[in-house]
Amino acid sequence: MGLIIDGMHVAVDHTCKDWLVTEPEGNPTEEWAESLKVWSIFRRRLASAKLQRKRDVRQLGDNCPIIYALKGKEGLTTDLASVLALNKSFKIIIQEIASREPAGFDLVISMPSSHALSRMIANRFSRQFRAPHLTGVLEKITLQEAFDLLDRADIDFADYKRLSFRLRKQLQTVGFNGSFSLKDVPTGFRCHLPPLKLLVDALEERRPERILLVDDLLATGTTMITAAELLQQQYPKATITGACLFGSAGR
Repeated sequence: MGLIIDGMHVAVDHTCKDWLVTEPEGNPTEEWAESLKVWSIFRRRLASAKLQRKRDVRQLGDNCPIIYALKGKEGLTTDLASVLALNKSFKIIIQEIASREPAGFDLVISMPSSHALSRMIANRFSRQFRAPHLTGVLEKITLQEAFDLLDRADIDFADYKRLSFRLRKQLQTVGFNGSFSLKDVPTGFRCHLPPLKLLVDALEERRPERILLVDDLLATGTTMITAAELLQQQYPKATITGACLFGSAGR
């Protein structure tokens, strides 16, 4: 019920207990990101004590090496057998989520991402609940927009300088028109730099009552919370729930 890492290759192995719960048993997980309920298809696990002592292994893929392997990032790879094993479990787990959400959803929205994985997962939820799936509803803000938000933030000058330094580091990599990332921003200051904006025109004058937000990974939950807040402002009476392929890390 976990992953095995051999060099840079990540493989699903149900007999292993590291990194991930890969079988239907033990999944899904109902998590909470503040007041937002989030369904996690696969529950992540903290690395074993033995792996934690291996610093180079423990840091692979930000404690979720399989998502990096699926996306082909950081040189990590996986194989067809592993993908099929996860897919077999996925089919059972998503049906369990449907049984726990008898009211279903009338709109599925995928979180913005440079990779297609979140959209693929959203499509699966869309078919399961027979609800339309919209993309392009949410968009990451640019680094220029992040600088503008920082200029308006109600923080002291010392904190402003620290955050400005972190944004300038991103500027060297992506430029002013590149997507802003919350990854380098301390948790306590993320409320001043919401990473998303809502594109109202993409909603096509819909009036959904139950919305499912779908992402590929739940880390701190900050980005999904921001998305839910933006949608709640647009639809004050709607019930908004989150779902992700891989949940937050924990035992």
